[in-house]
Amino acid sequence: MNGLPRWVVLPAALGALLVVLPVASLLTRVDVGSLWPLLTSPGARDALWLSLRTSVVATTLCVALGVPLALVLARASFPGRRLVRALLLLPLVLPPVVGGLALLTLLGRSGLLGGVLEVIGIRVPFTTAAVVLAQAFVALPFLVLTLDGALRSHDTAHEDVAATLGARPTRVLLRVTLPALAPALVSGTVLAFARALGEFGATITFAGALQGVTQTLPLEIYLQRSSDPDAAVALSLVLVVVALAIIVAAYGPWFTQAPKLSETSRPGGPPTSPVPAASVVDATVSDGSSSGGTAAGVTATGSAARTPVPLTVRVRVPGRGVDVSLDVPAGEVVAVLGPNGAGKSTLLQAVAGLGDRRGDVMVTIGDRVLAGPGVPTAPPRDRRIGWLGQRALLLRHLSVTDNVAFGPVSRGTARAAARAFARSLLSDVGAAHLAGRRPHELSGGQAQRVAIARALATDPDVLLIDEPFSALDVGAAQHARLLLQAAHRAAPRTTLLVTHDLLDVAQLADRVVVLEGGRVVEDGPTAQVLTRPRSAFGGRFAGVNLLVGRVMAVRDAAVGDIAAGDIAAGDPAVGDPAAAVEGSRGPNGGAVEASTAVLATALGEVHGTTEDALEAEAEAVALFEPRAVSVHREPPGGSPRNAFLVVLTGIEPHGPLLRVWASAERGTRSMAGARGVIDAPPGLGVPGGGPDPMDLSGTGPEQVAADLTPAAVAELGAVPGERLWFVVKAAEVTVLHR
Repeated sequence: MNGLPRWVVLPAALGALLVVLPVASLLTRVDVGSLWPLLTSPGARDALWLSLRTSVVATTLCVALGVPLALVLARASFPGRRLVRALLLLPLVLPPVVGGLALLTLLGRSGLLGGVLEVIGIRVPFTTAAVVLAQAFVALPFLVLTLDGALRSHDTAHEDVAATLGARPTRVLLRVTLPALAPALVSGTVLAFARALGEFGATITFAGALQGVTQTLPLEIYLQRSSDPDAAVALSLVLVVVALAIIVAAYGPWFTQAPKLSETSRPGGPPTSPVPAASVVDATVSDGSSSGGTAAGVTATGSAARTPVPLTVRVRVPGRGVDVSLDVPAGEVVAVLGPNGAGKSTLLQAVAGLGDRRGDVMVTIGDRVLAGPGVPTAPPRDRRIGWLGQRALLLRHLSVTDNVAFGPVSRGTARAAARAFARSLLSDVGAAHLAGRRPHELSGGQAQRVAIARALATDPDVLLIDEPFSALDVGAAQHARLLLQAAHRAAPRTTLLVTHDLLDVAQLADRVVVLEGGRVVEDGPTAQVLTRPRSAFGGRFAGVNLLVGRVMAVRDAAVGDIAAGDIAAGDPAVGDPAAAVEGSRGPNGGAVEASTAVLATALGEVHGTTEDALEAEAEAVALFEPRAVSVHREPPGGSPRNAFLVVLTGIEPHGPLLRVWASAERGTRSMAGARGVIDAPPGLGVPGGGPDPMDLSGTGPEQVAADLTPAAVAELGAVPGERLWFVVKAAEVTVLHR
């Protein structure tokens, strides 16, 4: 039962019997001996042939008008859209005879349009054309309803990618949208045809029952019902057989059966065609050249890749709280980091011209202004943007070769040349053996290699990469990362890389920009951000603890002075900054040549060393590695050190160690130098009654981590929610300007 409750079988069976039994009972009333003469009678032949002809024409009319109508209802935004949708679906609930009367009042001799048509010699009622219009009137809503629902639930990501590859809206519709909606289109078309074939009420009201002209098979059955009931039953059976044959043909195994997955598509399955080892080696040779006959930066026409161009983007979307300005020099790879909702996707969509267009956006690529005040916004197809996302988003109805060739063909390259170029690019990324496959026959790593080739096939000015390896296993992700690295070396291009993977940043990025709350909070070279981060998210990403606070005191190592604003040295609420570095000695006992500083943070007072010129009350950050943190159940004694009272929030694997996460409760104070006030409310212990240095409004509870061995965690025996002491020596803490 596949998890279904057993009780559903009974109502399901009753529902099936409600439909099947009445139809099956027709067989019990048919006289087989008289069936053939009846079916070959002139009236029956004419009625059946007329029904088939008019139903086909009506269905064609429904498709020609219904597909655009469903697209407008699902994708366009205009006042009164819900009312329009309700009116268009009205024939679904109206009695057919009412529909016939409505058509008659419109096109009849005295109707709104009928009188005008009569003047020019066009008469519609009681003609074969009237039959077609009556059938289309009642059948069109079935097609519109089916497609409208499919379109509203359809993921537009494939269409967005096609647009960035240079496809115009008509090509996107015909080559991407409609093929993806083929099951819904077939379903709606079959429903429309079946409804047209069985139409009776609107037809007899609007078209009458003239043999050979308007008398369809349902009308013939109705007329025979009075004079010859057995003939009516036999003709009904004919109609049932015809409708059933059409439905079975349309909903055959090819329609309902999902594509069979190859071994490469099954999670955990071994690849049937592993990547040739030479392809990965050749793709990362020291000079950056590619392994195939064509460099990764060569266009489909064979010309060399263009000179890299700079990117300038300004995005202000008040509704999302995003206000970001970013300048990217030509050929630079900028990693964009930040928590969920920080504005990373909004930034990439603004550059690509996708997503919500509301807000102030200015985008310049090289000397081309693509969006800005007083400038027409360039559509995605004209921006020369390459998009590579977390999902490969290959077009499922195209082969691998045609997927890669899609962009060049959309930009005007001859199909044969584009396919030849696509095969060359596939060779470059080690996917030549996949050229003839369909996307459902690829593993995740194989699909992403194809996506890389497709993104580079149009030689974009700017490459947008949005977490491209997050869905891949470690080996496949590293292969794809190396391919991108080799492609960039062969043909550098300006790149924005959104990622949460430290390896992506370390291997691919020249610079790191950190977004928080829709603003840039950190921007610097990759090495600097990874080793000396100055934002909370940058610290977590780099694998270090980062506490934001204000400078309470500074002791210069050269002169021994303490600058502490209104806070005196040795204040019990702060601790002694000089004593705080008691443990900060060199290997021979000499003092470390660095100033010491005390910060007020959400976790309490933090003591550390600094090489920056800090001033009292200035904002700064304290950095220390999780491995430098020890964890205790009781307040530690011994030499002065940083000790924070925290609440355990979780434990997770981290290589051979376990990472213990904790946070501070709001208003909790630390024990500086193993002493101080615990659980004091904000404002206490501050000389002069001034503002509490702990009250960092808007910072929220700080998250800190400690790396412990499994044995240490087992010995500690703590569970989430318990209070613990996190302890770190002042010598392990680095204080930096923020």
